[in-house]
Amino acid sequence: MSRLITGNTYYGFQVVNEEFIRENESNIFTLEHLKSGARLLFVQNQDDNKVFSVSFRTPPEDSTGVFHILEHSVLCGSEKYPVKEPFVELLKGSMQTFLNAFTFGDKTMYPVASRNDQDFSNLVEVYLDSVFQPNIYKQQEIFEQEGWHYELQHPEDELIYKGVVYNEMKGSYSSPTTVLMDRIKKSLYPDTIYRHSSGGDPQEIPALTYEQFLKAHSNYYHPSNSYFYLYGDVNIEEKLQFIDKEYLGSYERNSFDTSIALQPPIGMTELVADYPILEAETATDKTYLSLNYVIGTSTDRELNLALDILKSMLMDSNAAPLKQALLESGLGKDAFAFYSDSMVQPLLGITLTHSNASSKDAFVELVKTTLKRLVEDGLDEKLVLAAVNSKEFELREADFNQYPKGLTYNIEVMKSWLYDGQPTTHMRYEEVLKAIREKLADRYFERLIEDYLLNSDHCSVVVLNPSKTIAAEKEASTQHQLSEYKASLQPDQLEQLVQSTQHLLARQSRADAAEDLQKLPSLSLQDINRSVEPQVPTHEQIHKGIKVIHHEVATHKIAYCKLYWDTDVVAPERIPYLVLLAEVLGQMETASYSIEQLTSEIGIKTGGVYFRNELFGAVKSTGASYQPKFSALVKVMAGHIGESLDLLREILYTSALDNLTKLQEIVRREASQMESILNQRGNEIAASRLMSYFSDMGAYQEQQGGVTYYRFIRELAETFDQQGAQVADTLKDICGDLFNKNNLIISVTGTPDLYEEFIANAAKLGIQDLPVVNRPKITAQGHADNEGFMSSSQVQYVVKGYDFTKLGFTYSGKMQVLKKIMSLTYLWNAVRVKGGAYGGNLVLRRDGMILFTSYRDPNLQETLEVYDQAYRFVEGYEADPDEMTKAVIGTLSMLDQPLSPSAQGRRADRHYFEQVTEAELQQERDEILSTTPEDIRQYTDLLRAVTEQNYFTVVGNASKLKSTKTLFRSLEELVK
Repeated sequence: MSRLITGNTYYGFQVVNEEFIRENESNIFTLEHLKSGARLLFVQNQDDNKVFSVSFRTPPEDSTGVFHILEHSVLCGSEKYPVKEPFVELLKGSMQTFLNAFTFGDKTMYPVASRNDQDFSNLVEVYLDSVFQPNIYKQQEIFEQEGWHYELQHPEDELIYKGVVYNEMKGSYSSPTTVLMDRIKKSLYPDTIYRHSSGGDPQEIPALTYEQFLKAHSNYYHPSNSYFYLYGDVNIEEKLQFIDKEYLGSYERNSFDTSIALQPPIGMTELVADYPILEAETATDKTYLSLNYVIGTSTDRELNLALDILKSMLMDSNAAPLKQALLESGLGKDAFAFYSDSMVQPLLGITLTHSNASSKDAFVELVKTTLKRLVEDGLDEKLVLAAVNSKEFELREADFNQYPKGLTYNIEVMKSWLYDGQPTTHMRYEEVLKAIREKLADRYFERLIEDYLLNSDHCSVVVLNPSKTIAAEKEASTQHQLSEYKASLQPDQLEQLVQSTQHLLARQSRADAAEDLQKLPSLSLQDINRSVEPQVPTHEQIHKGIKVIHHEVATHKIAYCKLYWDTDVVAPERIPYLVLLAEVLGQMETASYSIEQLTSEIGIKTGGVYFRNELFGAVKSTGASYQPKFSALVKVMAGHIGESLDLLREILYTSALDNLTKLQEIVRREASQMESILNQRGNEIAASRLMSYFSDMGAYQEQQGGVTYYRFIRELAETFDQQGAQVADTLKDICGDLFNKNNLIISVTGTPDLYEEFIANAAKLGIQDLPVVNRPKITAQGHADNEGFMSSSQVQYVVKGYDFTKLGFTYSGKMQVLKKIMSLTYLWNAVRVKGGAYGGNLVLRRDGMILFTSYRDPNLQETLEVYDQAYRFVEGYEADPDEMTKAVIGTLSMLDQPLSPSAQGRRADRHYFEQVTEAELQQERDEILSTTPEDIRQYTDLLRAVTEQNYFTVVGNASKLKSTKTLFRSLEELVK
């Protein structure tokens, strides 16, 4: 590893500072490009999952979404790489571990990541050319496609707006949480850039002109306004030389002002707004009430971390004192808090959902009186310690799910660097946590409450009311604008619009020239490992009559102990209760602890206790079509496993399930949260419902998270006063059936010493006291019923599919290549580029599930027709060796994603239960590597047979669904 020296200049970059960050074992170098003024941060360590990004400070001047549209558009062809969508070509044929771009409220980021050195260099090259030399200046059609345009295919047609970002934001603004956050920022930052929607308000996006779009790129995408970031085991001098020679060396410093002004305190302000619901919905108990505070600046690391901990302490569990007060008040059905420090002046919000506007004053008063009481009486010491310990565990675990570590650190870096603070401010936490701990005895958090909440001079109340008319009013306004505009055009202007539409469609349909595609840097199959990565070692033993599996993974002294019980002993009509059980456990008092004490004990002694329902696929040895399980997970540091198992036993076997007051709170909260999920995840709801038509596993899953579960939990919430005792009895009965020796497998992920510590303490789980119960296994049954679910959304989520194994087809790794090609070639072009949807994908699983899906889609019937014609694309599929290689490599990249230690354990569990062997994984890889165009064409009959089954589900705009009601066997409101 080469080492940079402070004060030296390397290829135009001067090293300004060097420091070591113990928290992530990295040397951090801050550099400045002397000629252009570009900033660069290099986080040097041994991580082979390398990350690069270039970011720009992009404070919006309005809500036209110009920076969001730019984020999309610069990735649609550049000077060196003049193909229509280099971004998609990279997705097709790169070994990337991350490839995307983000628009925040004040910045735009372009990150890439890869473990392959050549691939990493390729990604960096294409992204740099995209942001600094995009084709947007040559091709206005890019702006029209990604942003917005008037579409008119014939002079007599109705004029419409179309564009990917336009439809994406129509979908986003259909969600009350999006509208709420937008209005909160408007209320708190009335004089600064944060009052604007950086993503774009659909009502304002069509006001953006092409000239304004280009001007924004010219002004803001300049090296003087750029923040380069490199992370991992990177050849830094090679990268610095490339960046200077190819890009920055040709720029001079620019003095264009991108600074972000601070909002002066505004005292207390109030804002009332509306969000859309269906005309048939009840408006009662649908209001969101939010009390919000602006606190400090993002460069104050201690204050930021302390407020994040305080938010968790006050609101992140049902035992949290402020949340408990809000739920017990009956003013609303759920409450949550959020803390956002990705802006120069961070924001803390406390929100009550499913309330009423008439409760506003009572809500505000309750928050204030509760906070005053906490200050006067003092916070519970164990509650405080638990919150601090939980945050420290989270920081040390550094498990960022699908995000590479380096990317998450990049986002953290920008929280101070963007505002001219030290870039490493948010990477450090040990000294800050130490300082916070030392101040706990001096009423540290009580003083934070008093200083920043009770005595705030910068806060707001936002009331977000449901409206049955706002969606129709906005749609009518849009139609009126379009009609007036069309009526104002002369015949030759109408013809010009038609020609413009046809020109754009022609460009979208035109294939890239072979010579242009060849300009993109690419990998060869020689760059790819032909063998699967060695699987996590899994050891199995019987301990005291219970099967225990150990996944040997380096977990940084954290043990992941997980108990699995088979749930196919639970009667079909009780399947939804399993979800409620997972919510109840850990949220009720137990034989030894009140809920407040239990929450504190969990925070002090563990990294969290979690209960979930999980589904695994078929088991070849038994013939079972799926395996439903109830799991209990505890994360714990070495040396504390025994304490954590004591707690887990306490929760599992002594929780007071018959506390009807607390149980009703949880049921109401679940109903509230499930309604939000329905409104925000239309694609998932549609897919879940569709699979229930033809799959027993799908039918089971749908009862635990789909429309069926929502209806179940909503009815429970509405009738709890009459049947609460029965609900409690049912939960007790399920526990009696579920928690028995015959039903249990334990999984431990960690190093051998952690496993031995678990075995030495396993008796604390009380396994020896569990009953031995034999219960018949029960299977849920699927049913077929094509449905349309009407929502307040302005877009659609269209899903169609079937189980290909029922049609006589068998799984092959080659199908994964088919999935990649269909998603990133056929559906991308037909559903997104031409159709204007935000996304379209093919979902294909080894268990037989194959689903066509669209996301935030302005269309419905047209999209179903695209799905029905998919077989024709496959039937005529041709690809030269380079294109086929890209498809193969892009497919393998999705299989070779790096996993965190906990994720490695989860995958090992899945492979264990589904009996997936390393040999089978290697066979799948070999099949992928050997895929040819002819193999892809052989799936013509499969796709045709799947679509001919004609199973589909749509969630979307009520008017759109009603206009196509003949397509559906039933049509109903998604939310009542």
